[in-house]
Amino acid sequence: MKRLSEVGIGPAHGYLHIYSAPRAVAKHIEWGVAEVLGYPVSMHWQPQTLQPGTLRAELSWSSLIGSGSKLASSLKGWHYLTFEVYESFGVSGEGSLFMFTPEHGLFHGNVGMTGNLLIDENQMRSVLRENLKSSDLVEELEKLMGKKWDIALEPFRFNRDGDSNSADRISV
Repeated sequence: MKRLSEVGIGPAHGYLHIYSAPRAVAKHIEWGVAEVLGYPVSMHWQPQTLQPGTLRAELSWSSLIGSGSKLASSLKGWHYLTFEVYESFGVSGEGSLFMFTPEHGLFHGNVGMTGNLLIDENQMRSVLRENLKSSDLVEELEKLMGKKWDIALEPFRFNRDGDSNSADRISV
C-alpha cells in the first residue's frame, strides 16, 4: 500500500530569518525563496553588525505544508549563509524548526504547540542504545535538542532589533 505524503496538502505559515548572507547573493536568495513559495518576495536587508560585510533579513511567509523544509533545503546549498526557518502547520501550532550555520550544517526538529522541541521515543531509544557512557549520552541528547545550533544562532537573534533603523535599508 502506497503511503500518502502530507507535503503540499493544506496551509502552512512561518518565518525565515537570514542572519548572515553576503551582499552579492541577497537578490538570488529572494529569487530562490520566491521559487519555493510560489510568489514574489522582497526582503528588507540590513547590515549584519556581528559579521561585517554581510546582510540580514526576515520574512514572514504563507504557503503549503512542506514549504519550510523546501526553503531550508534550498538555502543550505548556500553554505556561507546562517539562517533559521520555522514552519507551523495550520491551526494546531505544531511545526518544524530548521537551523543552519556553516560550521554545524543543518538541524531539523519538530516543534510542539508550546514552542518546545519534540523528541520521540525512537530517537530516545536510539541515543540510549548507542551511548553507554554518560558523557556521550548528554552530547547526543544535546544534539537532538539542537544545542550547538542554538548557541551559534543566539547572538544573531538578540542582534535583530538592537541596531536596526530605517536608514540601514540596503538596496539589492
